[in-house]
Amino acid sequence: MTVAQLIEALRQMPSEAVVLLEGDGAFARVAGVNLEKSVTAGLPDEVILSTDAEE
Repeated sequence: MTVAQLIEALRQMPSEAVVLLEGDGAFARVAGVNLEKSVTAGLPDEVILSTDAEE
């Protein structure tokens, strides 16, 4: 999924909805978004979603 695809999908959701990330059979709130620039020519940059470690 690209950033543009994610933005479009989120645009269709209620603005007050909480964003959760599923992993290992559990859900956690998304607490941060970071951009990691690619150091290798030809590979895309990556957006990393991080969760709240307290959940």
